[in-house]
Amino acid sequence: MDNSVLSTMLTIIAYAPVVLFTESLRVQRTMVASILTSCSIAPAITGCAKDLHRLWHLDDAQLLGNFKHEHAASVTSVKHGSSFPLQNQTVLQLAGVLRRDTGMAGAIVPYEPAVETSFRPRRETAVHLSFAIPHKELRDKGRYCWLQAVCWTVTFLEFAMPIALASYMAFRRNYTGVFLMMAIALSVLILAVLRSATHPVMANQSEISKFCKDTATGLSTLDIHVIADHWNEEHLNVVCGYTSHLHALTNIPLHVSRPRLLLWAGRGLAVVILLQAASLASLMGDKSNAWLSLSWLALYILMLAPPWILNIYHPESAYENYTATLTKVPPIRFSCRRAALVFISRLPSSSQAYVEKWAWTNVFMPDNQRRKLWQAQVDNLDLLTFEGKIPGAQGQHPLKNHDPEYLKSKTLLKEASAAYHHPQVLQPLLAYKRTVGLFSASA
Repeated sequence: MDNSVLSTMLTIIAYAPVVLFTESLRVQRTMVASILTSCSIAPAITGCAKDLHRLWHLDDAQLLGNFKHEHAASVTSVKHGSSFPLQNQTVLQLAGVLRRDTGMAGAIVPYEPAVETSFRPRRETAVHLSFAIPHKELRDKGRYCWLQAVCWTVTFLEFAMPIALASYMAFRRNYTGVFLMMAIALSVLILAVLRSATHPVMANQSEISKFCKDTATGLSTLDIHVIADHWNEEHLNVVCGYTSHLHALTNIPLHVSRPRLLLWAGRGLAVVILLQAASLASLMGDKSNAWLSLSWLALYILMLAPPWILNIYHPESAYENYTATLTKVPPIRFSCRRAALVFISRLPSSSQAYVEKWAWTNVFMPDNQRRKLWQAQVDNLDLLTFEGKIPGAQGQHPLKNHDPEYLKSKTLLKEASAAYHHPQVLQPLLAYKRTVGLFSASA
């Protein structure tokens, strides 16, 4: 009975690593992390058959953008009032701009609508706010010296460990194990070459460099980009920064400094993944070599730990090669979509004479008379006193407190104001304003 149980367990162990080859995102995310920064640690990679064609004909814009050809997220610009498909989606995910997966755990709840307003929220909306704080220089080369040393030391150990195991298995004449360990070593080597020899190339570099050295004058160069999977989404990712910098991140594809090297690196990884998959498949049902599958799986799990630890303690390292540091605010949970839109409209941004102030909300609600009435009520309510006047009325008569629309607008503005002045939002907001030249004493 005991032998039967042990035999069954060995059979299951031999099949266990094959399940990992159903995933396809790890190859892309690992390659992108290696290109974005020298402060990265490569995990053991896996892939499936559909990855081989993509890796063999690898394109830098495709790699940094939408590798799986899925439906792209959408962006709307508050300054320009335009919307467009999101570029560089994977880059923004690694940089922490797209934070939909975090959910609403630990979210800021700025204000709970009072019962007497008879206003009930229709849909909760989470705003994931980030500020792109520009650097004075394009890259601070000395900032991550010690972190780079740690990353390269761990990379050397990740390369030396499978080489040592492959040498031991060659001595034991177990050549399947040699192929498995060499596949891990070769993937680490290819990714290390990518990390040392390539870097991302961003558009608008001259304009971004100019704005990084000279702070903004007034609000002439600032923008807000709202990103969502679709416009009925309950999670809105919001980024504030210079117009040229935000468009280079969300609207213009990033490229790699050495696309030819990237192409051959992708082909090398395709061969490695194929060799690794074939070696693991040859072990299926082989109880005598089940320990090989277990050894590969243990090494695979062990190599996932260093990138995970690096991302926890130094998440900003993924943004090292860019011209700004991302300051991220905890998720802000609003009782409804309109409260979130009011909050976003109060963030610092420029305005253009030929663009209507609320044009960016066209993707959220139709531009009809009802919306225009709501906009007028919100625009004429003071952010601090919450008292408003009817626009265009003779003598500017005050809005009546029993007016249901007035009560709704007043509740929305109270909620937006509470979020705006929350300490976890206000402190990074003031730091952002000071950095870009908005030296207001208050938010």
